[in-house]
Amino acid sequence: MRLTDVVIDYGSTRVGPVDADVPAGTVTVLQGASGSGKTSVCLAMTGFLTPSSGQIEGDLGVLVPQNPREWLNPRLTVAEVIEHTRAARGAGGARRDRVASGGAGNSLGLPALLDRALLSPELAHHGCGELSGGQAARVCIARALASGIDTIVCDEPTAALDSSNAARIAWLINDLAEAGKTIVWATHDRDLVAATDVGYSFVTL
Repeated sequence: MRLTDVVIDYGSTRVGPVDADVPAGTVTVLQGASGSGKTSVCLAMTGFLTPSSGQIEGDLGVLVPQNPREWLNPRLTVAEVIEHTRAARGAGGARRDRVASGGAGNSLGLPALLDRALLSPELAHHGCGELSGGQAARVCIARALASGIDTIVCDEPTAALDSSNAARIAWLINDLAEAGKTIVWATHDRDLVAATDVGYSFVTL
């Protein structure tokens, strides 16, 4: 994916212009202070927002959102969320169904998919409304994996998590890149990035 002169203009505020290359099979860190526009760029890279100007070339990614519990239907079980994502992808479903999961791909069985996202198989039958913040983030990563989309755009996936869960998500991001996924990681947590950086590229807003 490549972003060229991408601008998102809200009238009172403006993000960009943003120029960035996102090499396949690597981790690209989108960094900047709170309010710098990281979420806006993530939404544009996943088709939830249309830039005011500029161009995004290449296939759009799948979003792992900043507030995962707000993006998961609390009335559905984890298994239902995953299977609905598979069905939407298989039917060529709408881009707005392509939210949050991450990993090895659409062909994995449910237990293997959950394991890839560092979740126990028993969690499959839990309601999404019962999940902790860390579990919800990893369910969103599992959901992104189930989509079969190669580029996973993670918008502050460690926000509001304790240090242990944040570290798990950071190392999971590394594992997914090593498995061939293309990862965009939006974050302002430079210490966490420094602790896990295995050759990232950086885009600063």
